[in-house]
Amino acid sequence: MSKSQLACAIGSTESAFVRIKTSGSDGYIITACKTIPVGTNDLEGKKTARGLKKLLSLTEEWKDEALALCFCPEAYFPLNAYFPSNAARKACEEQCRIEAAHFLNRPEEYLHDHTAYSGCRNGEKLEKHLVLFYRAEPFTTLSAKFAERHTISFCGSPLLPSVHRSRCFEGATTLLDLEKSHVVLTVMENGQLEYFNFHRVKNRKEAEYFAIHELQSNPLCRNGDVQATGPLADRAMTSLLEKETLCNLVPPAIPKKVEFAEKESSACRSSTASKAIITALMAFEN
Repeated sequence: MSKSQLACAIGSTESAFVRIKTSGSDGYIITACKTIPVGTNDLEGKKTARGLKKLLSLTEEWKDEALALCFCPEAYFPLNAYFPSNAARKACEEQCRIEAAHFLNRPEEYLHDHTAYSGCRNGEKLEKHLVLFYRAEPFTTLSAKFAERHTISFCGSPLLPSVHRSRCFEGATTLLDLEKSHVVLTVMENGQLEYFNFHRVKNRKEAEYFAIHELQSNPLCRNGDVQATGPLADRAMTSLLEKETLCNLVPPAIPKKVEFAEKESSACRSSTASKAIITALMAFEN
């Protein structure tokens, strides 16, 4: 009997929804995909009620099914920290709260995700973690509204779904996220984080500068394709970056075990939709 999973990715100006079902022994099929021009910018001030209503309508047809939420905030506040090796989930969460109290002025106003870097050898007492803080609102309010209709199987940034997706590919997976507010380069391999760096930007020129800097200074980017995502990852930007860095930039890859039903593939071409897909996949497999 097949099982289903809903996922919604919320960007700054666009949100995407997908529904996937199990197909065969280890495959998945996307049975629904929707993208709407509503994002976190539409959840502020007088637009909040209308924005919430539009986002909640995405899953109206599938009430009570499990839902995974991927939030794409305007800014991250990354922190490298050392946790006890092989610490339990509860202990890691407590460590994150301790780090937040030292790192942030108002820690109660932030959410966080964390994952260990690769390369920690067995027997070491401490392992290096990336703790990724981001502002809680409007995501806390949005997840509470969805929770009235669905069991929430995951809430978080694209970090953990992206790291999980790297299990589906051979070698390192390099992801360049080109947002209007920031540039992020993430390198992952076999479900583990290799590298992460974040830059805030004010305009397209700054995004170009930091993207070029990251691609040129990181030798991992020259070992394979760089998957470019985000609203600034248009043809003009990717052509410029390829010329300046000699890296090969491609759209975000969907794992081969994920197939599309009928016409859904054309609706899932945006970078926000790709984040929804990998979030659903992680929720299914964790």
